[in-house]
Amino acid sequence: MKRFAAAGFMCIDHYPQFPDRSYVTGNGVDVLFNLLDMRDDIEPSVVAALSDDSLGRWAVSEFQKRGFDMSRLDVIPGGATTVYELLLTEEGDRVHNRVEPGVFKDYVFPESSIEFLKGCDLMHTDLTGKLIDRLPEIAAAGTKIFFDFSVRALTSPFTERVLPYIECGLASFENDFEGGRWFARHGVEVGAKLMIATFGEKGSLAYDGERFFDAGICPAESVVNTVGAGDSFFSGFISGYLDGAPTGECLKRGAARASKVIQTWKPYLER
Repeated sequence: MKRFAAAGFMCIDHYPQFPDRSYVTGNGVDVLFNLLDMRDDIEPSVVAALSDDSLGRWAVSEFQKRGFDMSRLDVIPGGATTVYELLLTEEGDRVHNRVEPGVFKDYVFPESSIEFLKGCDLMHTDLTGKLIDRLPEIAAAGTKIFFDFSVRALTSPFTERVLPYIECGLASFENDFEGGRWFARHGVEVGAKLMIATFGEKGSLAYDGERFFDAGICPAESVVNTVGAGDSFFSGFISGYLDGAPTGECLKRGAARASKVIQTWKPYLER
């Protein structure tokens, strides 16, 4: 069994166009929810903060349902759980409309949470997770870090501080193929073991320090919501990676998982 932590940011996504459609999410949460649907060798945990409001209690119930270790989930009395308000276009693309940061806005992870992460085999985090300054010591303890740069790989001031300490990084470049290839190579050159760049409908590539690999998409019969595309792709890739599959095969597994998920409303399949 592999101890895998979703560490950092988590929230509730809410669509005001559809008042009854919300879900528990966060990049790492989505990745682990997907992985648990594909594998039986993951011991999941969540290292994050939320409130004890109704949304926070709902999130806790979703983690309980999937067997998460919540010993480092900080449930803060009062305040509010973070909520992202999203709008959905006719094409199934989501647009971030506004955010209510809630208790996570000024949150600082306690030392006990850092020590917990040092004891995990794997963790996922991202640029919103407030753990960037602690990555060197977490990586030094042997935890393999999977990192999501989203669309901010080339613009975030934190990128260069992250790259030397991660096992694998994922970044979205839309139609910027030159930028994606450059970033994948650069990331490995400065310390990452493996880097992935995705290009939406144009597929993906990965670089391992010796060569580039690329893969196309798996066409979906219909697109309901693209909100889960990146996280579900990463989960499929990670699953292949944990199996020791060739990098090109990992890209294909990522594309296959993303194709399934974007045909559903949530960024993961229902359980």
